[in-house]
Amino acid sequence: MLKNLITYRTSYTNLTVADILREYWPEYKKRYKVSPEQARVAGAVMACRTPALGGRVDQCGECGCWVFSFNSCRDRHCNQCQKFERAKWVEKQKIWQLPIPYFHVIFTTDHAINELVRENQTVIYNHLFQSAQKSLQQQAKEELGCQLGITAVLHTWGQKLDEHIHVHCIVSGGGLALAGSSWRSSGLKYLVDVKALSVKYRDKFCEGLKRLLRRGKLKLKAGQRVETVEAMLASIQAKKWEVFAKPFGEPKHVIEYLSRYVHQVAISNYRLEGLAEGVVRVKYHDNQAEGEEKVLRLPVLEFMRRWLLHILPAGFMRIRYYGLHHSSARKEKLPECRAHFGLSRALPVIKELVLLEWLQELLGDEANACPRCGAQRSMFLRREFDELPWLVALLLSLIGQPTGKGVRP
Repeated sequence: MLKNLITYRTSYTNLTVADILREYWPEYKKRYKVSPEQARVAGAVMACRTPALGGRVDQCGECGCWVFSFNSCRDRHCNQCQKFERAKWVEKQKIWQLPIPYFHVIFTTDHAINELVRENQTVIYNHLFQSAQKSLQQQAKEELGCQLGITAVLHTWGQKLDEHIHVHCIVSGGGLALAGSSWRSSGLKYLVDVKALSVKYRDKFCEGLKRLLRRGKLKLKAGQRVETVEAMLASIQAKKWEVFAKPFGEPKHVIEYLSRYVHQVAISNYRLEGLAEGVVRVKYHDNQAEGEEKVLRLPVLEFMRRWLLHILPAGFMRIRYYGLHHSSARKEKLPECRAHFGLSRALPVIKELVLLEWLQELLGDEANACPRCGAQRSMFLRREFDELPWLVALLLSLIGQPTGKGVRP
């Protein structure tokens, strides 16, 4: 009877990261040390789309059903509320696209540094970005005599949510000549010598970490000696490192790639198969078995521990722009690049997305349909709220909607 009168907008998945956190967060805090930033993010994700953040009430003009929709937390780590932000970001990136080939370049790190990273996230992540972009620009200078456009995105996870620290780069297939203003093209399939690039990157990254260590810029765990870390860095530098580089093919593929890889942290809810008897089942693709889809079973607290490993330091920028993609170059050098290809020097106007229109385009008639009777375009706003009366919150909890319970770190 209650569900005939009142309902709420819900997720398209049966299980979410937020659901897991709400149920097991108190137990997790007893077992593991939690940083202030991890606590803040966990609190935001648990509160996302619950009455704790306020929302609105709509009513169906056909069946009279009241529909509660709750506000998103908008935290960049939340996998429930970043799709619109991602769509807006992609529209902004279209202005730098040129009719040239683009390349996907990935810079990985050795897993031996993972423990060191946990104590020094900001310092090492910054160093990783700089090592990757400087190696690319130096190789392009030597081979092409030009400056590239680079958009770099930090990823810290693998398919199993373990630590796999790497940077994805979108790189222009050429750039403006360093001497003069001519365009230097890399070709359709070849960017630069990847073997030489790999050596440059490995040495810049490892030598840079050694310098940071000697200058006391890296925190070590209690009892850990500088000599031990130096030996570890020397060991990984002696290995063969491989930078991955592959052409996108057509410029439109760049945007398709961007829409999948930005504004997403660690895992999407659709990969969560279920939670039973304290074990989370997670779908993943096994790269050692030609991408075969498998199911990973993790104790729930271990799942949470792995997810929390990928919370970024406060204020850290995980998407960065270099060379022709840097904001200053977009004002000065990008118009010149466009002129080389017969395009207007003026950059395209960024398309402004409106949430309701974007949802309509994405979901079609479902965007404004009653979730109870299915009537199209029948919903109208009754009121917006910051807090729900306790009785309404109780009624919502009776029909399965997470409320204020468990949403605080």
